[in-house]
Amino acid sequence: MLAKTFSTSKTFAFAVHPILNKFSFRSLFLTLIALCLISAATAMAQSYQGALRGALHDATGNALPNATLTLTNTATNLIRVTTTNSTGEYFFEKVDPGKYKLDASVAGFKKLERSAIVIETQQQITLDLTMEIGNVAETVVITDEVPLIESANASVGQVITKQFLSDLPNSGRNPFSLAAISPNYIPAGNPTFYRQQDQSGSSQISLAGGTVRGNNYLLDGVPIADIGNRAVIIPTFEAIQELKMQVNNYDAEAGRTGGGIFNVSARSGSNQLHGSLFGFLRPNPLQSNNFFNNRNGIKRPDADYGLYGGSVGGPVYIPKVYNGKDKTFFWIAMEGYRMQSFLSETFTVPTELERQGDFSQTKNGGQAVVIYDPLTTRTVNGQLVRDPFAGNIIPVNRQDPVGRALLQFFPKANRPGDASGRNNYAATSTLDDRADSH
Repeated sequence: MLAKTFSTSKTFAFAVHPILNKFSFRSLFLTLIALCLISAATAMAQSYQGALRGALHDATGNALPNATLTLTNTATNLIRVTTTNSTGEYFFEKVDPGKYKLDASVAGFKKLERSAIVIETQQQITLDLTMEIGNVAETVVITDEVPLIESANASVGQVITKQFLSDLPNSGRNPFSLAAISPNYIPAGNPTFYRQQDQSGSSQISLAGGTVRGNNYLLDGVPIADIGNRAVIIPTFEAIQELKMQVNNYDAEAGRTGGGIFNVSARSGSNQLHGSLFGFLRPNPLQSNNFFNNRNGIKRPDADYGLYGGSVGGPVYIPKVYNGKDKTFFWIAMEGYRMQSFLSETFTVPTELERQGDFSQTKNGGQAVVIYDPLTTRTVNGQLVRDPFAGNIIPVNRQDPVGRALLQFFPKANRPGDASGRNNYAATSTLDDRADSH
């Protein structure tokens, strides 16, 4: 009830002060914990949103105060309105990434419309406008799509837009690996394990000279890194609007990192129904065998590969109940793959003679390997000595039945091996791999 009645920390502390005088230290401790929880609940995460600011002037450079500015999201028709101050300045804060249209109007001047304003993740855009004297019923339309310069802060970063996410090659379908387009990116892990489910592999990177795994990962401003600074959520490309990789210098809101920051903006639905569907199939008959299998006469194993996914989004609409156009939107995305991969290796297994207990031909680096009889152990001049088996052959009656039984589980040699008989068995193993991202 206190948290609901008192909206600020200062008022809350004042209200509980007389209570603290009546209760024990335990009550004080519990109250402090409750206060911390309430403060944490109201604290804001690092923002993924941008901002638009600027000033309005006439043709002679005079400021235009009390002008009305309307910012419209062209995808959702979300409208925000503000007015210029006494010096003609305006400011829209906490603007979701997207494309916008800005309208400006003031008495005695033509209405001004500026379209194709793209605000990216954490981008602070400065846009100054000059208005022409005339009838307010007239409209000056500016459709220039020249990229706007971010001059409102000193942050250094790179935005990987939806276009980049769609067009750039990415064998692992991991959005964080696209940071490779930045000169501040140094990979430290095995690129084989940069797949959509490889939390450890995709985090083995250094940004801006920072330590490996010294980065922070955010999804719509919310941290998604574990205690080891691994991204525990690797979203599918179909769920991402854009990704911003930010390195020092940071804004004051950034922290908890010794390297860089990945800030992912989740994709949102709009007033139009949109979606995607894709699939990729690599059937086994279209694949070739590898060099090592061909050399060892091993047939190509089955190793099919299939990648699939899709997304859909739009306004929430429930017939006769609710129409979410311009109000409520949804976006659903998923991606997965099924993969079989094979690995060729060579091993050393007992030869036919060794399986019979005959080690007369067994060598190590060209030198014969001597097999000693443990029953001949004795002490000579203070040292333990043993006699080798005759001919370096273990008699059948001296062979352990358990050891002979285990031999049936060892494969037989299928290649000559080297001069010492090593690497005389070649084999291929198949690994089933799968992942799903929603």
